[in-house]
Amino acid sequence: MALSLPIRVRATESDGQSWDEMSSTDDASFGGASFSLEHPLEVGRTVALTLPLPKRFRRYDLSEPGYRVFGLVRDVASQESKGARVGVMFLGKNPPKGYEKNPGGRYLLPTDPPPAPKERRQLTRLEHAFVNLRLQRLDMTGGGAEERTVAENLGKGGARVMTALPLAKGEIVMVEELGGPFRTRAEICNVYIGEDRVQRLNLHFLDAQAPDRLVQV
Repeated sequence: MALSLPIRVRATESDGQSWDEMSSTDDASFGGASFSLEHPLEVGRTVALTLPLPKRFRRYDLSEPGYRVFGLVRDVASQESKGARVGVMFLGKNPPKGYEKNPGGRYLLPTDPPPAPKERRQLTRLEHAFVNLRLQRLDMTGGGAEERTVAENLGKGGARVMTALPLAKGEIVMVEELGGPFRTRAEICNVYIGEDRVQRLNLHFLDAQAPDRLVQV
């Protein structure tokens, strides 16, 4: 039913930062409520709510002036005025499993479609941009085994290279352009064996981005 009640909303962002905002409900029922917020929220976020909900809409704390309940954001709609209209489903006294360890996470229902995977790579890479490189494994003194190799996938921020060196994810290597000035340390983000049985490394450049002349090969 249409019902205007003061409501306090507390939420935690994915980076761990929490905020509180006061608003008023547009409507309410036994199963949930809707209200406007200036803070951004997304479907699946858990929020802690406090509002003077009528007794007929409560599951517990019938005599308390303020009804404290966890809610799950199920709908977010932009509006002409500032902020968005948010619809939440009441969960009850307790948050979803795992909330204590990850209050800023998203919690979806079994019937919800899975979220789209986030694109980890922030810069595009050029496939089949074969560039000759020198790859050096760094030890504690800054030196180590090295080899000449080829980058078969190169972007401003990283590359995929073939290697015969015994390397592992998380190691730091030195990458140097053969016959050119480009040189940077790189973190090994992944190690895998290709269909041709050749080991490959996914590298993330640490000290410098690849110059345009290499990316545009």
